[in-house]
Amino acid sequence: MSRTPQAPTLRSLVGLPPFRRLLIGQAISALGDWVGTVAFIAAALALTGSPFAVGVVLVIRLVPPLFAAPIGGVLSDRLDRRRLMVACNLVQAGLIATVPFGGIVWLYAIAFVHECVALLFLPARDALIPSLVPPAGLPGANGLVMASSYGTIPFAFALFSGLRMVATHTPDWVPIAGVLRDHPLAAPFFVDAATFVVSAALIAGLPRGGPRAAPAREGGMRWAAGAFDGFRLARRDPALGSLGMGVAVAMFGGGALFAVGLAYVHDTLGSGDVEFGYLASLWGLGAAIGLLTVRRFVHRGEGAVFRAAVALCGAVLILMALAPVLWLAFVAAVGFGLGFSVAVMVAMSLAQSLVRDEERGRLFGAVHLLFRLGLALGALGIGGLASLVGDVGAFGVELDGNQVGLIVGGALILSAAIASREVRRVRVGRD
Repeated sequence: MSRTPQAPTLRSLVGLPPFRRLLIGQAISALGDWVGTVAFIAAALALTGSPFAVGVVLVIRLVPPLFAAPIGGVLSDRLDRRRLMVACNLVQAGLIATVPFGGIVWLYAIAFVHECVALLFLPARDALIPSLVPPAGLPGANGLVMASSYGTIPFAFALFSGLRMVATHTPDWVPIAGVLRDHPLAAPFFVDAATFVVSAALIAGLPRGGPRAAPAREGGMRWAAGAFDGFRLARRDPALGSLGMGVAVAMFGGGALFAVGLAYVHDTLGSGDVEFGYLASLWGLGAAIGLLTVRRFVHRGEGAVFRAAVALCGAVLILMALAPVLWLAFVAAVGFGLGFSVAVMVAMSLAQSLVRDEERGRLFGAVHLLFRLGLALGALGIGGLASLVGDVGAFGVELDGNQVGLIVGGALILSAAIASREVRRVRVGRD
């Protein structure tokens, strides 16, 4: 009986030069992108003075996944993934650099196109990772990429604040001093654009990724149909189908917690913004623990670990609803962050392992569509439910709308974890 290969350490993964180039590029561009996200919100508010304009920016970013992610999947299976990623980064840099010089309509247009281009980039990146690391290292590699994307958030807010001050303190001898003074948000957007250029330069040094030979010429209808191939792959393979359902509901849970988290802390727990900040920080701590410990779990089988992580997310939401105590919510936030991060890392690794390289991009187009839709439906569905439902009582227990929303969301996640039984015996590296 063959032994399961020992998963590489995170240090050994970072020691692989091609993967290190990708990781550094992702960390730099993620830092800039979070700075840009804050700048988009600040610019919308400055141009209109209306919080509604900020909401429009966020809604605009939810629309592109419906078509851009599947198209990105097709492109990443038809083209050199490395060149596609470089092209996307350079286009993003050019778009972002123009934002300070337009009005609110221009800002909306750039936000929309920028998100579309990002969703052409992501399937190519995730499909390329298996060619940069050994199969046993996929969970750790996906965790590091995820950490590079979200671990930069605290630094991005600090950097945005510093760049905001640049507008009024730039010396006259600096060539663009006048531009920075006339457009106070130009500095954050320019830095965001520069980080995409740096990322493109790093990715350009990666090995070629994608089809080895040019694909046969295909008509427009076949290209359009290819956008749905990721879902056909999932339907063909029961394990992939179960995995897709589990991914969607795990993201649904993240959206649910995002939607009712602040109201839960304020109204249900009777606390304030400071405590909500602690809760969010502890969620991040749990995600970091998941990254550092996932290697210790996967020897039990990635499929089983995935189901357990999804189930943990659902159980935590129900616990938070039924036991609304601040200290317990803090503990639960750590558990949710751990389960969420492990579920996403293992799901990405299994998806990378379960399909052939020439189909991998289309699968990840579907995966990123599920990611975004799960988050959006969780936020809108559970958020709407919590707003509509008043106080209810059953068996002597009084629940408010936030608690009802968390219970419904948690129950849906638990049921999906139970139903995704086809994935429980799957391992990374399955032939």
